[in-house]
Order: sequence, then C-alpha cells, then structure tokens
Amino acid sequence: MSKTLPIAVQVYSVREEAERDFAGTMKKLGEMGYDGVELAGLYGKSAEEIRDSIKAAGLTAISAHVSYDELAGDLEKTLQDYETIGCRYIVIPWLGEDRRFGAALYEETIKGIPVISEGCKKHGMTLLYHNHDFEFAKTPDGTYALDQLYAEVPADVLGAEPDTCWIKVGGPDPSEWLKKYSGRCPLVHVKDFRRKADGVDLLALGEGEQDFPTLVKTAKECGAQWLVIEQDDHPYGTPMGDMKKSLNYLKELGKESDMTKIIKAGVVGCGGIANGKHFPAIKRNGKIELVAFCDLIKERAEKAKEEYGTPDARVYTDYKDLVKEDVDVVYVLTPNNAHAPVSIAAMKAGKHVMCEKPMAKTYAEAKEMVETAKETGKILTIGYQNRYRADSQYLKSVCEADELGDIYYAKAHAIRRRAVPTWGVFLDEEKQGGGPLIDIGTHALDLTLWMMNNYEPASVTGSTYRKLADQTQTGNAWGDWDPEKFTVEDSAFGFIKMKNGATIVLEASWALNSLEVDEAKTSLCGTKAGADMKDGLRINRVHHGRQCVEKPNLGAGGVAFYDGEEERPQDIEAEIFYNAVTKGTPLTVKPEQALVVTQLLEAIYESAKTGKTIYFD
Repeated sequence: MSKTLPIAVQVYSVREEAERDFAGTMKKLGEMGYDGVELAGLYGKSAEEIRDSIKAAGLTAISAHVSYDELAGDLEKTLQDYETIGCRYIVIPWLGEDRRFGAALYEETIKGIPVISEGCKKHGMTLLYHNHDFEFAKTPDGTYALDQLYAEVPADVLGAEPDTCWIKVGGPDPSEWLKKYSGRCPLVHVKDFRRKADGVDLLALGEGEQDFPTLVKTAKECGAQWLVIEQDDHPYGTPMGDMKKSLNYLKELGKESDMTKIIKAGVVGCGGIANGKHFPAIKRNGKIELVAFCDLIKERAEKAKEEYGTPDARVYTDYKDLVKEDVDVVYVLTPNNAHAPVSIAAMKAGKHVMCEKPMAKTYAEAKEMVETAKETGKILTIGYQNRYRADSQYLKSVCEADELGDIYYAKAHAIRRRAVPTWGVFLDEEKQGGGPLIDIGTHALDLTLWMMNNYEPASVTGSTYRKLADQTQTGNAWGDWDPEKFTVEDSAFGFIKMKNGATIVLEASWALNSLEVDEAKTSLCGTKAGADMKDGLRINRVHHGRQCVEKPNLGAGGVAFYDGEEERPQDIEAEIFYNAVTKGTPLTVKPEQALVVTQLLEAIYESAKTGKTIYFD
C-alpha cells in the first residue's frame, strides 16, 4: 500500500518552478514529505548541481525520463550524468511517431533498445518504458501496440513504467494491466483525470475517475518499488499545490481501512436483471461480497448463492428477514411494485440501497424513498446504467461544455418494432405498473433529462396504446406472447413541457409497426448545435458557414474514452456505488433525479387515462 511504497514526484509536474529555482523547488518537495524525484531534464545545470540539490532536500533521485533520440545520440555521456546524479532507472518517456509500431523506424528502434539497455546496466541502471494513450490503438492482430513492444523486447532488456492515467484513457483497466505485466513494473505513474468533450483534464489525485485504493494495492502486489506522482497540467490549481494535495491523498490512503475494504451485500430479487446485469458486475468488481439472497422462489435464491455467494451466504424468501442481516448494502432487483417497500425497509434498517430502475411504481412511493434516504442518511441510487455508456459519457461532456448551447427541444427514444419481453412479470400491470413506458421509456427519459440537466417539468400530455397485444402470430423477437396476460400498453408517447420552455417528446414501444428502431437514446437540439445517438453519436452544427456532422470516434484509436471491450456500463455503475459507500464520493444517479423521471412517467399514464394535460406546481 502507499504507506509501504515510497512516493516520488515527476519533476515535469513542477517544471516552471524547477526552471526558476531548482534547489528551492527540491527543498519544498522534501518539506512536503516526498521520498524521491524523477527527473525530466537537467534545467541547464550540471549533474553535480542536480545531485547536490536533491540530496540537500533529503530526496532520492530514482529515475530520469530521457528521450530515445538523446540516448541513441550520446549514450555514454548521458548515462554518465545520470549515474553521477544517482538515478537507478532510465525511462524512455515515449516514442516519436516515426518510431512507433508499424512506422518507418520501428524496427530500428527495436534493435536499438537492447544497446541502450546494455549501456544502462554497465552504469548500474535499468531501462524502462513509459506509455501514453496512443499505444492502446489496436494492431492488425487485435493486440495493443504496447503489447507488441513488450513482446518483441524481453523484460530483462526493457522494463515498464506504466502510466495509469493514459492506460485508462486508452481503454484497459490499469489494475488489470499491472497484473498482466506483474514483475516488470518497478515504477508506477499515478495520475488522475476527468473526461471532457475535447480530451481530459488532469487533476490532483483523488479528484478524478481513478480507483486508487485498488490501483495502489495492485501495484504493490505486482512488485512495484515506487509510486511516481505526475500531473502534466494544472487546470484547477497550482503545480506545487496539486503536488501537495496528491501526496497527502496517497498518504491518507495508506492509513485508511477502506483501502482494501470489502463491503457485504444482500440481494432481494434473483431473477433476470440480477443474473444478467448485477451479479456478473459485482463478481468482476471484487470488492462487494454477496452474503444474503432473497427471492419469493427459494430455488432461484439458492442457485444465485451457489454461483455468486460466499460459502456461508444465507437464503431467504422474505425481504424483511434479509434487511436484518449484517450487510452494508442491499440490491433491490424485484418487480417494480416491490422497489419502494424493500428499499425503504432496507434504509430504515441502516443499509445503503442500489435499486433497479424504475425507481418505483408511483411518484408517491418514489418520494417516500427520497425522504427515507434523507431521514436515515443512507445512500440511495437507481440503476440507470445507460449513463455510463461511452456515447453517453461523451455527449454529457459536450453538454457540460455548453457546446450545444440552450437545449430547447429533445426526443427520448425507446422504440422496438417487435421485442416484447415474454418472460417474468413484464406483461403484468399490477406488478410492473406499466409496459414499455416504465420499462424502457424510463431509460430514454433519464438520459434526456440528464443531458439537459433540466428536472423542472411544467406539464405533460400523454397517450398509451394496446393495439398489437391481441395478435397471436406476432413475429416477436422473444416468442409469441399470451394476449390474455398482456395487461399493459404496447406503446406510449408523451409531450413534456419544461418550466424554462423546453420541449421533450418521449416515444416508447415494445411492439410498433415502425422500421425506425432506437432504444435508450436521445436527440438534442440546442442554439449552438444538435446531437443524436441514432447512427452512433452524431453532432450537427454550422462551421465556417457550412452545415457539418461530426461523428466522434469513441474507441481507443480516436477519442479514447470507455472502450466497450474493456469496461461495461454496469461495471462502472458498481464501482461508483462502491466508492460512494466506502469513500463518500458523489453519486452519478441521484435519487432526486430519478424521482422526476417517475413523476413524469406517472403523469403520462394519468394523461392517457383521463385525456387531459397534467400540470405541475
């Protein structure tokens, strides 16, 4: 953990300060409590001056970033300088475009690295390579370019200094990457970030998206000798201020019990959504133990225990018994009519709650859930995992950057042509509260409101239809349904006016004679630009007087955000819930937001029933 791994700072993080006063900057870093430094140049000073300044500050010179071309140019002189300073590692910080995999000088570079490595060994140093996100572009055989480099150059010739920020931005999970190259990574760069529309903001540790408790634990287990804090830019702070915050964060991690905290979870409802979404995500997370299972059908709970539970996990058929268990959190994965009573009982019993969507069957129930969360001080969040998709995350950053301007018209899409869920209780109005509107329309509406950051409705007019439910030859994707059991609508539509004048059109269907099929998607029209998710993510705007359409590349080869091959929305959802429970970090899906979604769904049903527009105070 961080308390047993020494912590260094990459001097590039404070380069301007070091340029002005190298000795003074080293002194300040030593006073902060850093153990060592990693150099990025000599700032016009001799090796002896650099050595003496670092030593006087009580620091260790562990390593230096030196370009491949500099090493290839005058290897002996360069290595002699860094040996004088006392460095143990020489790190190639990156390869220029002409030296990367597939480029003209790649083979020359592969042949040159062993020569540099041998020179390092003669001076008592080890050669490492520091990655960036561009090395996670896929090669023709489906591997990453960085994998190719490490495959072609043996570990005893070229070690690794994984930059955990650029690994995650590039796609893979950094902890899994460390495990993949366990024993090859004596130094690990720790860096935090937050995604935005045009890339990432680099932040002090603990202020962004990285899971440092897991990452630091994994680094130690995989043989890391040093953690190196690096922050290339400082958009929200000063270089020295950010370095102090980052160091303090890592030191506090070493003291906190939640570094390896495993939370205990109970689950109410062991059906399709549990087995298809939550159980696999919890298993992959590794920090949530399933110790209690409840289902009205005892055999389902027992089966879930066998596959996902701890050896001593308990099984119940009454949720009132489960919430008495010694668990930290309760997952509520029942039919909709049980969401509120189970969630409320769990919070009153002192448990945090992850409740599947929709929040509740009625607005009154959902409101009581929010009030109970406030009264008990327990965390309550709702399973709107579509917020964590790559396209959703990117579009949200576009909206937050005001690139669309004032969003005054939007459409929430949840249209299936013939995809009626014929299993479970989906067709049962009493248990579910409705059909496609409350099932999949809820996702589309949640996405749309979240993108607009607008939760103040003024009025709703709605229509629901049951026009195709009595058919017997259905062409349904999941087999024919029983018309007698089909007691909910097969399609629903809503026209929503917001208090600021914006309009939202919601369309939801399980069965509709429409060739245009879109689910859990949104279209947004703003004063500066528009966006939709219909054919991938598209942003339309006027640029230099001409209409244009942009299609962001969300894979590792372009704008490298969530790589669907590496990270699933439900996994991100599980991690955010875990962090909220163990560290108090903010929720992405707040219960007050889900309450408005429930309010609007109920109003659409009421308007369809009465034929009247529903107005809100």
